[in-house]
Amino acid sequence: MGCSAKQIALQISIAPRTVERHIENVRLKLNARNRAHLITQAIHLGLLVIEPPPVSEPTLFDQR
Repeated sequence: MGCSAKQIALQISIAPRTVERHIENVRLKLNARNRAHLITQAIHLGLLVIEPPPVSEPTLFDQR
C-alpha cells in the first residue's frame, strides 16, 4: 500500500510539504491526473518496476 507524504517525510527526514511538492512535480511531468495515475504512467514508461515479493513472504492473495 502507498505511504502518505508524512510517512515518507519521516523515513527520509524532510518536511511533508517537500514530499508533496516532489510528487506534484513528477505528476505534472508525466501528465498524470493523480497519484494512482502517476504510478501507472511510471510503470508504463519503464520508470518504475514492481517486482513480486519473495516466495517466503505472504501476499494479499494468500488464503489462510
